[in-house]
Amino acid sequence: MKHRADPSAGFTLLELLVVMGIMGLVLATAIAARPRTAVARVAVAARGVVAMLQLARTQAMSSNADTIFRIDTQARQFGMAGSMHALPRGMGVALTVAETELKGDSGGLRFYPDGQSSGGEIVLALDGRSARITVNWLTGEAQLSQ
Repeated sequence: MKHRADPSAGFTLLELLVVMGIMGLVLATAIAARPRTAVARVAVAARGVVAMLQLARTQAMSSNADTIFRIDTQARQFGMAGSMHALPRGMGVALTVAETELKGDSGGLRFYPDGQSSGGEIVLALDGRSARITVNWLTGEAQLSQ
């Protein structure tokens, strides 16, 4: 007796590519807008980081493999392997992650195939304005607070 695959059991490659394309467009638009005020610059950068965190979680679940989201605190860059993005000039970044995810001047958050993560916190700051992004280790979801 043959078992039929449930069509709603996962993501198709096409669905993943569409989501990645939309995320890329949102991120490119946000970076290209280059807001002039510190409040807006922090908010745009934080939303870009949250979008990439969500993409990393989705990629881990759809590929059934761990995905690592990296932040380089010295170079002020964030993203995944082969897709790093720069934070705005002058923006500070502080990172709190599991010790096993620290590597030199960078650290990361690991997303697992079941949607969970290693958890952590990212704080972006510019001219007295800041945004805090927390990633819940149990659910893998990123939350933004300003």
